Amino acid sequence: MLYYNTIEPATLELLKKLMSVSMLAPLRLVGGTALALHTGHRNSVDIDLFGKLEVQEHEISDLLKQTGKLNHISKSANINIYTINDIKVDIVNYNYPWLDPVFEDQSLRLAGLKDIAAMKLAAITGRGTKKDFIDLFFLLDFFSLKQMLDFYSEKYNDGSEAIVIKSLTYFGDADPEVAPLMYKHTDWENIKQEIRNQVKKTFKL
Repeated sequence: MLYYNTIEPATLELLKKLMSVSMLAPLRLVGGTALALHTGHRNSVDIDLFGKLEVQEHEISDLLKQTGKLNHISKSANINIYTINDIKVDIVNYNYPWLDPVFEDQSLRLAGLKDIAAMKLAAITGRGTKKDFIDLFFLLDFFSLKQMLDFYSEKYNDGSEAIVIKSLTYFGDADPEVAPLMYKHTDWENIKQEIRNQVKKTFKL
């Protein structure tokens, strides 16, 4: 069962349209929106689609224009960021292995929780947002931090567990950010303390 109430109706409608496009069939929903659908913990408005694509960007853009008002925000070799009807959509040509089989519900394809956990740790090593730490906190209902680090190492053979550990207790960028609308209540200070406790417990600090 997915928590469809966590996604804005316009976002869900667009997501279903994108999932119905055969060219995008290798892609699955990842990130905070996928986790919100799995767990029901918070509101989410963005669409992040990752998977192995064998098509050119101009083909994707031509296709996306058929789904709504398209604005191409940024482009790189593997990452394209758009807005469609003012909804942010990331489409990423993703070469890392999937740990879980795709989770399918109705017309949607989602990453599993192991992949979401590993990818959250990777995101936090870049620049951990408040949403990332909130998501990590709720992932602790399913996995220990040690398990999540194992998922990270299995998924990213070029990753650095040491950088992950250091990043897990740096909240300087996240502190001033506005929290998302929550459906499962928790306190930001409690989230930070629980993550610190998990780091200490895992590494006997």
